[in-house]
Amino acid sequence: MSAIQSENGLIFQEKQYFDKWMQFFALAGLMMMINVGTLLSIFYIVPEAPSVLLILAGIPVLVFAIIGFLFSKMEMATEVRHDGLHIRYRPTQRIFRHFPFDLIGSSQRSKGGLFDGINNWRIRRYPNKTIYQCGSHEKVLIKLTNGKSLLIDSKRPDELIAAISSMKKM
Repeated sequence: MSAIQSENGLIFQEKQYFDKWMQFFALAGLMMMINVGTLLSIFYIVPEAPSVLLILAGIPVLVFAIIGFLFSKMEMATEVRHDGLHIRYRPTQRIFRHFPFDLIGSSQRSKGGLFDGINNWRIRRYPNKTIYQCGSHEKVLIKLTNGKSLLIDSKRPDELIAAISSMKKM
């Protein structure tokens, strides 16, 4: 969406999803191969090994299924509405965090570090800074009037800055 007013109150909306599935399944496959290889070697060396080891082999499958389900639900939503900036980071935040426009001092484009694109899906909180990461190299630095700042990953940082600036002028 552009910085044009819409009928539902959204000026800008961006949703970013976890897209590192290939690395996740490669790691899961490697772990399963190591697990199966270990169990087969145990049964080859000790033929009378208890069959409970086969049940133990299913535990990593269950763990990766749960982790895969959580990864599939990861989403960072950034919205600029008429009343301010709204950020939600699922699955850890169920509701949007709201930053009214009178609290936003300035917003500018920022570059990420060298390793920011490698599985950096997290929220980091410091006393005067909150960083919302979702694996993008492009970032928007928002300085708040209370001395704190937000660093938000965005695939469309120029549109986000334009939407914030257009709403602050109103």
